[in-house]
Amino acid sequence: MKRNWIFLGHEELASIRKLRRQGKLDEAEKVLLKGEPSPAVLDELRKIASAKARLAKKEGDWGAVVRHLERYTSYAQKWRQYCVKMANQEPPTHTTQDQKLLHEAKSKLR
Repeated sequence: MKRNWIFLGHEELASIRKLRRQGKLDEAEKVLLKGEPSPAVLDELRKIASAKARLAKKEGDWGAVVRHLERYTSYAQKWRQYCVKMANQEPPTHTTQDQKLLHEAKSKLR
């Protein structure tokens, strides 16, 4: 699957981390989705999904919590083979804390 990705190296990822820490989650995510889906890019996407899910939890929007976390899971699964081939590394998985948050959100929606 050939794409016109941009390569996001250490400097670019540092800039994206800065955006994430400033709360500019959508802006950071937009850049990352244009990047080659390396494990480092996917890890930043995971962190953004986590931050968005925590914000949704504070607002009591359990559906958004599920959407944010599961959207990352789907994206990581989509690019799993590419990551393994490119970097001999699986995409990062959700943290234990985020897995618990996802379970909590799903139970609230039942």
